[in-house]
Amino acid sequence: MSSKIAADLVVKGGTALIPGVGRMRADIAVANGKIVALGENLSGETVVDASGKLTIPGIFDPHTHIGNERSFDEEAETETRAAILGGVTTIGIFIRSLQDSYLKHLPGFRKAMDEKSYVDSIFHPQLFNDEQISEIPVYVRDYGIRSFKFYMSGLPGIVNSVPDDMLLRGFRAVAAVGPDAITCVHCETGSLIAAARTALQEKPDGTLADWTLAHPPEAEALAIQTALYLAQVAGAHLYVVHLSSSDGLEVVRQARRQGLNFTVETTTTFLGINDRDPNGFLAKAVPPVRPPSHQEALWQGVAEGSINTIGTDNTSRTRGGKKPEAGLHGSRPGLPLLGTHLPALLHFGQQHDIPLETLIDGATRAPARVFGLYPRKGTIAVGSDADLVVVDLDLEKTVRAENLRGMSDFSPFEGKTLKGWPVVTIKNGVVIARDGEIVDKANGRYLLRAPQAAPNVAWIKR
Repeated sequence: MSSKIAADLVVKGGTALIPGVGRMRADIAVANGKIVALGENLSGETVVDASGKLTIPGIFDPHTHIGNERSFDEEAETETRAAILGGVTTIGIFIRSLQDSYLKHLPGFRKAMDEKSYVDSIFHPQLFNDEQISEIPVYVRDYGIRSFKFYMSGLPGIVNSVPDDMLLRGFRAVAAVGPDAITCVHCETGSLIAAARTALQEKPDGTLADWTLAHPPEAEALAIQTALYLAQVAGAHLYVVHLSSSDGLEVVRQARRQGLNFTVETTTTFLGINDRDPNGFLAKAVPPVRPPSHQEALWQGVAEGSINTIGTDNTSRTRGGKKPEAGLHGSRPGLPLLGTHLPALLHFGQQHDIPLETLIDGATRAPARVFGLYPRKGTIAVGSDADLVVVDLDLEKTVRAENLRGMSDFSPFEGKTLKGWPVVTIKNGVVIARDGEIVDKANGRYLLRAPQAAPNVAWIKR
């Protein structure tokens, strides 16, 4: 490749890991926010030295929540700042309006992501009523939204459950958008959760391990079966969010053997934390972190391709909002995870002997394909967005919340040493983060999505 390519920036001397292709020694040239060349001896106005390091596509976290504790505008800045420092360059946000039409909120949400965010973003509205379902065509037309979320079991005091009849109506409405439209579902069976929570009230005190009793794995497994059936009836593409259990994984495997086309996500919470964690209720989540046997099963699911994408379910809180001292019943779910997503994936993935190619695919190419942004995102290729992360696989850091630069004053990985950290994050062709510091201004954008081909698990199966 000629070195005369006109480039604003060149990443030189490193090894590029291209999902679905493999590793190659190559310089990467960038101009006007796009990758313009891969080759040898390329030159540009700015040079990023990646010698001895790995360059990967920017991480695409498909599952985040913004604005749950502080205002949407504030968290659009603080949490995406943590994200960019951690190598995340694109996020999917599950926006929430429990009763109102989203038409009242979408202009403000979009404005915040265009003006304050360090990362690019897409929206997945959470649908709770028939008015919101009826407005799906407007959300699609005016905001380029092509993915939506339903809670089969809500969170007491936070969100309501969606009954099966509404779920089916919602699935049909999403399917009518087009073959690429995605129905994201929190799969837990509400009646089983309610009974389990009632029984747990008899236990006034407890540990993180006791919290697993409130959300039994059979509730997840049964809900996945129900969601799969209703998705088949409606002709909708099901996306199972945050798979947490070996029971749920076995249902997924059975459905895969039947040839069903759907997508499954897990998170670095469940891959990196179990119910014996010494941070206790700082790691409380819904679904809960489970015993180590479930964690090991999820890693096997990632390795074999039954699990396709890896996100965070980031819901940032402060200690004051989390209330870990309130114990089993009073502490709250919700974890800040954007800043540690990539390091946790690398650290625990390598401990489990998962190939780097598999780890990076699940965090980049796979979500980009499912949500209609590939090859703009999720790869290193000529014409793709110049969102790149230079990773030092040998760099070890002990997690301290103050270094992550989000709003939270704790991390569920607090005090743990993780191996494998980003040292440079390039967003839209600009070096935004270097060595744990922000070095340029935010340049994130909200992304409109156009119709695509239907997602197929054959694309993302490993």
